[in-house]
Amino acid sequence: MRSRTCSPGWPSRLGGGLQTRCTWVQIPSPAPLRKAGTPPGTRTERWNRLNPEIRGRILAVMMASRNRLSPSTLEDYGDALTRLALEIHTLDDVDLVGKAISSLKGHRLESSISAYRLYCRIHRLPQPEISVRVDHRRPLPKIPSERVLQASLIIPKTPRWRTYFRLLYETGARPSEPFALRMRDVDLETEKVRLGTSKFGGETTQREIPISPLLTAMLQEIMRGKGPDDLVFPLTTDPNRPLFYRRAERVMIHVRRRLKATGYDVIGLRLHAYRHAFATRLYIATRDLPLVQRSLGHRDLETTMIYIHIQPGTPRLYDVKVYPVTETEEISSCIAEGWEKALQTTDKVWFRRPRWVP
Repeated sequence: MRSRTCSPGWPSRLGGGLQTRCTWVQIPSPAPLRKAGTPPGTRTERWNRLNPEIRGRILAVMMASRNRLSPSTLEDYGDALTRLALEIHTLDDVDLVGKAISSLKGHRLESSISAYRLYCRIHRLPQPEISVRVDHRRPLPKIPSERVLQASLIIPKTPRWRTYFRLLYETGARPSEPFALRMRDVDLETEKVRLGTSKFGGETTQREIPISPLLTAMLQEIMRGKGPDDLVFPLTTDPNRPLFYRRAERVMIHVRRRLKATGYDVIGLRLHAYRHAFATRLYIATRDLPLVQRSLGHRDLETTMIYIHIQPGTPRLYDVKVYPVTETEEISSCIAEGWEKALQTTDKVWFRRPRWVP
């Protein structure tokens, strides 16, 4: 059923439902009533049992996030918030919800933590204190071959999408990070880009990543005639608004179809695959997990440990040192001793030097 009213509805990637400017959100048909005390079995049934006020607050979160999260993530977050609201009848008591989340396990625990942090950000509530440690041991991502990744970079037709995909490939940026880039974040002379934008789990660490001359030339082409505060990847119809995740996802669907039609194995090829491939390449080259962590902008080193499975028996190829940017004498001595600057953020500088391997 489609409606142009503002009634809260269950979002679905199948389209149909509530329209806000250009986005439809599914409004499900009423679910059959269950006996009292019987837990609802489907997402639609759970959604229909919610208090209308709570439904409206959850829907506000999902509509505010629709262009920044994938449809599957959006559905998981909506269901996590729905389950919490049914269990404790409120989402605005941060301490009570935090205790409820702490009692969960497995996938429900992880999705509930992320979903409720997002809820608190949108509704300006204090972030919850959750006294559990999430187990990040999960199935390793399928990373496409280098041949597939390279072939995917030339399929997008327009210069901005070709530049976007190459930026993901060379910097390991999160798929949404390039959309926040402004002209001042790109240094064409030193061939570096500055990443580190808001993420729904919190602010990411700002970092500077070197780029190739090819990507520098591509960025220079799409940035021509813009001011320092202009977006690098704006909407065609509105230069003051950035492109968003779902548009990039649609381009990726087109890329996968083209590659599959020509015989490539596209299993695992998605927007986040470029980030996994970048981290894997960097870890193989340096064997330095903290360096990979800083390059990816991870807040927790444990998140980066997923890449340690790559050839764990191979010896380290580099020694690495790190200094705060305020320690100018140590940095100067390090450069004089032949150490190479590998990465610089707003507060630290990382150096590396090849280690002789027998």
